Amino acid sequence: MIQVNEALRTIGQEKMIASIKSPKQLEKFLQSDVTTTFLMMGTLSTLDRYVAHLKQENRTVFLHAERINGISLDRDGIDYLAKRVGADGIVTTKASVIQHAKRAGLMTVQRLFLVDSDAISSGIKMAKDQQPDALELMPGLIPSVIEHVAEHVSLPIVTGGMIRKPIHVHEALSHGAFAVSTGDERLWASQGMKEEII
Repeated sequence: MIQVNEALRTIGQEKMIASIKSPKQLEKFLQSDVTTTFLMMGTLSTLDRYVAHLKQENRTVFLHAERINGISLDRDGIDYLAKRVGADGIVTTKASVIQHAKRAGLMTVQRLFLVDSDAISSGIKMAKDQQPDALELMPGLIPSVIEHVAEHVSLPIVTGGMIRKPIHVHEALSHGAFAVSTGDERLWASQGMKEEII
């Protein structure tokens, strides 16, 4: 398992995280230069194979906890993801999962759905209370909210959801996002090509 600072440094250098929702996307991800994924698929019977394949290719794997079929997100379930499956980290909306994951030695990304001002306030409070390694703000097309959250928390911020164009990536990064997560494979190809993003 890689250290948190090393993983965040890697994510920060590349600025792109591939959100993988299907086996077909997994293969496209392995053909790209992106090295970090939020794996949003899998079941108890397939997850270890997906993660082993990705790790064999030197990829950093965060599992989206709520998208894994057949696993309980209690302490034992999170220990299984850390020790048996070999994930580097998890993405979750649940405070209890963050605490279990931290105890298991996993990196943690807290996903926040920012639908109104109350959700923003409660998300900031939860982030301060839980101290995940990073936040993922959804949807990603909210530059002014990215700035607002960045002023209130000292955590790396990832944005995701509805990121469809290079300009969306640029706007998120220029307003304080540490990295952008997207399932749009066309944007994975623009990894590192600043002229395309700008």
